[in-house]
Amino acid sequence: MNTLKKILATIVMTAMTSTAFAVANPSYEDVRAAIDNTLAKVEEAKAALDNGANNEAVIDMVTDARQLQKDIANNVLDLKRNQASNVLKQARTALSNNEPQAAKESLADALNRYKEIKQLYAANH
Repeated sequence: MNTLKKILATIVMTAMTSTAFAVANPSYEDVRAAIDNTLAKVEEAKAALDNGANNEAVIDMVTDARQLQKDIANNVLDLKRNQASNVLKQARTALSNNEPQAAKESLADALNRYKEIKQLYAANH
């Protein structure tokens, strides 16, 4: 009887946790909006850097872009999203080290990568 109770308790706990922690897949519109928002923020950071904005302001924009890109939830795009995120991290590091030319190159690279992600996503949906 004790074994039966343990088995029943395990089944009940499994059922409760599997439904409680289920995460819905984001819709096409959600992923598309995340891509567009990230791309816009990277463009904003690049334009600000090109126009001579201070490094701290651009760092904040790059940080915002890295946060926004986390919502690009799509298995096909995960590797490319992670690679683009690493390029944004390089841009932020360059800005922190007061290396504006390296930051400009990284932001241009990131911009191209997010444009590619947008094209890939559009082609697959």
